[in-house]
Amino acid sequence: MGRPLRLLMVSYEFPPLGGGTGNAVFHVLRELARISDAEIDLLTSERRDAPPDGAGEDPAAPESVTVHRVRIAKSARHRWTAREIALWTAGALRAARRLAREDRYDLCHCWSGWPSGLVGYSIRRRVPYLVALRGSDVPGYNPRLRLLDPLVFGRVARAVWCGTRASTCVSRSLAELARRTDPAFSAEMIGNGVDARRFHPGERSPRFTVLYVGRLIERKGLGDLVEAFASVRTKMESARLEIVGEGPERERLGRIVRRLGVEESVAFRGALDGVELEAVYRRASVFVLTAHAEAMSNAALEAMASGLPLVTTPTGTAEILDGNGIVVEPGAPSSIARALLRYVDDEEIRRRHGLRSRAIAETLTWEKTACEYLNLYDRIVGDSRK
Repeated sequence: MGRPLRLLMVSYEFPPLGGGTGNAVFHVLRELARISDAEIDLLTSERRDAPPDGAGEDPAAPESVTVHRVRIAKSARHRWTAREIALWTAGALRAARRLAREDRYDLCHCWSGWPSGLVGYSIRRRVPYLVALRGSDVPGYNPRLRLLDPLVFGRVARAVWCGTRASTCVSRSLAELARRTDPAFSAEMIGNGVDARRFHPGERSPRFTVLYVGRLIERKGLGDLVEAFASVRTKMESARLEIVGEGPERERLGRIVRRLGVEESVAFRGALDGVELEAVYRRASVFVLTAHAEAMSNAALEAMASGLPLVTTPTGTAEILDGNGIVVEPGAPSSIARALLRYVDDEEIRRRHGLRSRAIAETLTWEKTACEYLNLYDRIVGDSRK
């Protein structure tokens, strides 16, 4: 019988810091601790002003996981500046090299090609590593980085990807984008999961309610959503749009709402979590994702588990549609409005698509994601643990 797997997991995000990647790491760690005997160390980040013992850093890693934190000055919970990423990377490189010298790891699992993948690359002579690509770590994904992609990140990405024992992607569209940087790139598809016990259908609001949950950033195309909603409201005055999240686009979106005269029908809820977030999903009528680029939306999966039909652009999220939503043109408010009006006009389609969403979500568990990673670990490590 082989000894337990010794795994070093590296992620610059972990709750309460970050977004979708941190959420995925938390859930996969929890499932790995439950279903396997793997011995796991997590190298991640922490705000410098957090309590020294990690109190208040909720949700916490499982007790069986040893957490090593790189403390940095952080200006916002859900957004990283270039300086913050640079500081974390410098600290994580030092910590990883020390850990690799002191411990015998079988494998290093890096959540994101950069900055986390750089950490795995730096210790590759001591520890083999795999990279889980998430979205913004792939050149061409993030419009904020379009100038740096060909000059810096493309070269870094190719080096990190070439050094791995394996790569994973959360969607086929993300793998296709990666191949624009490196035509030889190959990856296994391991998607996100959702907690279908926590997110489940409930009593809907009597008002037709359009919901968005996520960061308020440029590539999410939220201006298109607001304009589409204004068109819907001309045909259904009681319709409501709820926008949950924070980000640099908040002020601009507010101006669009005022210009269109729909202030009384649009609610900016800020960042929500826990029972408040669960309740927002249950009250809504339809979930909308108007992103110009999206590898795989955790929020869309939560909406599906809550029994909501989806309206989404043809991004990675569209790959999980199967009779439970409508795909619309990116950057086209009229296309989004037509899809929403279809759900306004036909309650039966809305009901059927919602039921189908729930059925699909019940198959996309975090346990399934964790099991797929365990199988990949075993294939990479092979006989070395016997």
